[in-house]
Amino acid sequence: MIEPEGRVEVDVLPDVSGIDRTFHYAVPAALVPGVGLGSIVRVPLHGRRVRGFVVAFGTPAPPGVVPQEIVQVVSLGPPASMIELCRWAAWRYAGRLRAFLTAASPPTVVRRLPERGRLPERGSVPERGSVPEQVGGRRSSPSGGPHPASAPAWLGDAVREAVGSRDAVLRLPPAHARLPVVLAALDEARGRPGDAMILVESHADARTLSRRLEALGFGVCQYPDQWAEAALGGRVVIGTRSVALAPGKPSLILVLDAHSESYRSSRAPTFDARVLVAERARAEGSPVVFVSPCPSLELLDGRALVTIERSAERRGWPLATVLDVREEDPREGGYPSRLVSLVREALQSGGELRNPVVLVLNRKGRARLLSCSHCRSVQRCPSCGAALVQEQRPPKDEIGVLSCPSCGRDCPPICPACGSARLRILRPGVGLAREQLQALLGVEVAEMGSPGSEVPKAPVVIGTESVLHAALRARMVGFLDFDHELLAPRFRAAEQALVLLARAARLLGARDGPGGGEAPGGREAPGGRSGGGRLVVRTSMPDHHVVRSAQAGSPDLVAAAELERRRLLRLPPVTALGEVTGAGAAALVERLEGVEVAPVQNERYLVRAESSTALADAFARLVAGDQGGWAAIDARIEIDPLAL
Repeated sequence: MIEPEGRVEVDVLPDVSGIDRTFHYAVPAALVPGVGLGSIVRVPLHGRRVRGFVVAFGTPAPPGVVPQEIVQVVSLGPPASMIELCRWAAWRYAGRLRAFLTAASPPTVVRRLPERGRLPERGSVPERGSVPEQVGGRRSSPSGGPHPASAPAWLGDAVREAVGSRDAVLRLPPAHARLPVVLAALDEARGRPGDAMILVESHADARTLSRRLEALGFGVCQYPDQWAEAALGGRVVIGTRSVALAPGKPSLILVLDAHSESYRSSRAPTFDARVLVAERARAEGSPVVFVSPCPSLELLDGRALVTIERSAERRGWPLATVLDVREEDPREGGYPSRLVSLVREALQSGGELRNPVVLVLNRKGRARLLSCSHCRSVQRCPSCGAALVQEQRPPKDEIGVLSCPSCGRDCPPICPACGSARLRILRPGVGLAREQLQALLGVEVAEMGSPGSEVPKAPVVIGTESVLHAALRARMVGFLDFDHELLAPRFRAAEQALVLLARAARLLGARDGPGGGEAPGGREAPGGRSGGGRLVVRTSMPDHHVVRSAQAGSPDLVAAAELERRRLLRLPPVTALGEVTGAGAAALVERLEGVEVAPVQNERYLVRAESSTALADAFARLVAGDQGGWAAIDARIEIDPLAL
């Protein structure tokens, strides 16, 4: 509403930590054309000039308030539809609106959108067969991956069914390539108003997928770097979890590898991009499809599940061999001869060093748990009581040190109970496993470095699960102690263990026929694979539903068993959980109404409600009843905590 003097009055939320309320300002007539909902402006506040977001437009000033004027229009910001989604996200995840508005804003200053003439036309999607060339009797795209014409007929039917369901989970085996899925989904989005938005789990995935689609003639923008192009429209928007808050209207939202925890933000306020895109699709009337070989129960809850023909899904999982720890000969020590034989068999199958045997042990260091050989006492930190670890093998003629992973204290490797210096390793880490396996195999066994580093060039590579993200492909993947995953003290341990097996399966390829699979990071595994590789699981629980699920290539086994358990324990998705920590946690949970509160440890509380709506409303009522809003809350709130 423009006043007689040509001014407009707006509400601005300052982009300042510790302030959680809006302030009323006037927009000078000269700045009115450049101000709208979501605009990022600079305003005077308590004697200084700060940035802020315009969150309400044309509102009257409160009685007795003479509004100050906005000083400057800084940049374009989130559009009106994104402001509403940010308000919903702040309610759903019990957080501040400012954090979500910042996430929905351009990473750099954008004063105006680029000219549309410089972008590809919205409908400039190549016809199938116009770009690929014939290679060896098989159609191939310029990126080297399979063209959609070579995709199986059932893929198009499955994608069409998932898109038609509006909100669906498409379960595809891990060895299935993702590019044909994307192309089939883009075909379904053709003709719909808006732009297709694709979420991937890593920046490497985003770069690779963008490069392949551009090679096929698609107009693509990588988000958030190309925020302005995404706001203008006319391109396929590709990125990680931040795409959930990208500007523009989605014609289709596709979430690849929807089981990945990378879609979850760990910074306060925590949020799940999968939940945000589902709400966005519902509000804007767009279809959303989640693609995963092993969808979680939260992902399946309330959604249509689209599967493919059973034999095709089974072939998408590799041959799995289970080694029962209970049947091992204790005289062998270390690792059983059967495991050594399987590794040697895989090495004899040939292949380059970029196709190694990959061994996984999710315990860093050399030894993660030690006991005294004389009195059997577990070696614990005298300060905090945590189990001591040995990070590296001590040099010759030295006794080395043990360290505490909790408080960082170093201790001598001498039993405080009896004074013995003879310690026994109960849980070996990656370092000791490498030493033992190299001695048994007689070949080089290289240890994977920190996450993000390159895979060492060696016939056998050992590391934590990070090696599954870094390797291109493997001729064999072995889990040396899968009980560590199955018995992890987390209620989502079974689902997370199945995700690890699915990641390993992607490295190995399909059971028979040409693989066409992709390695982590979105990279196409070079060449075809006939028969795939072997998945080896060493465990004392061969009948566990996760192990049987991998052997049968049937994620339903895990979903059915876990859903029954969670119903009995009243865990998500049956109920909703939140975690409150910090100095003010006790005072905060005392004021919560309509929820269950249980203390976990000092300054940490678990909050449970019958639904996510009831949980969000409980926190919203608490904040609304406090004059200071979120600024008065001295606690960290995490909704749907993962590490629980």
